[in-house]
Amino acid sequence: MYIMSIASIGMQSDLARMDSISHNTANVLTPGFKRQIPVTPGFSIQIEQGMNGQPVPVLVRSAALAQGAIDPSSGPLRPTGNFQDVAIEGPGFFEILTPKGTLFTRQGSLRADLQGRLVVGQDLPVMGVGGDIRVTNNPFTIAGNGDITQDNRIIGRLKVVSFSKPEALVPNGAGMYQAGTAQPQDARGSATVRTGFLEGSNVSSPPEMVRMTETVRHFESLPTVVQGYDDLLEKTIRKIGDF
Repeated sequence: MYIMSIASIGMQSDLARMDSISHNTANVLTPGFKRQIPVTPGFSIQIEQGMNGQPVPVLVRSAALAQGAIDPSSGPLRPTGNFQDVAIEGPGFFEILTPKGTLFTRQGSLRADLQGRLVVGQDLPVMGVGGDIRVTNNPFTIAGNGDITQDNRIIGRLKVVSFSKPEALVPNGAGMYQAGTAQPQDARGSATVRTGFLEGSNVSSPPEMVRMTETVRHFESLPTVVQGYDDLLEKTIRKIGDF
């Protein structure tokens, strides 16, 4: 029955939306976090397929409902007064080397590990244009183009990577992302590194609460639709039986 399939699709879509809302609200204070958005197939696409003579089955599309995207818009910049904190003003992500491969982040709480490498998070090296960046115990400065100067010489430049489709980045936890299907490109000239600032999450709690209320009410309405259809079907069968 199409009505049952449609209701099932709607309820699964609501569950995916609730997952994203709960994840977003849990990361309101995570630096550099990007809001997650569930993506479901648009009805206009199905209409277009029908007009082109393509079959448009009404099925529960679990795989499609599992897809998602991120909101790549920038979060607010918060001054910290720490010269080792940096934020990207404009498009782009810092490149991070991890045991599982390359990740990207907008977090910029830099520090030096025991080997003198600039790292973020759990001692994950931040990549420079020519590889990892190593510093000594002496103070260093970071310019707007990412150049790091120590002892009156440039020792490296922070690598800032932008993407043609940043919404396709795949969340990897803790405000870090895999490239996924997003195509990386050089962000030089389109982004500025701000020293003494950290970027906050781009999640705003009030809109997420509104989305949660809308989703709950929509989810609750679907069983009512199914029940109404069931009652109508029952009455129809009884009427037919009277003839």
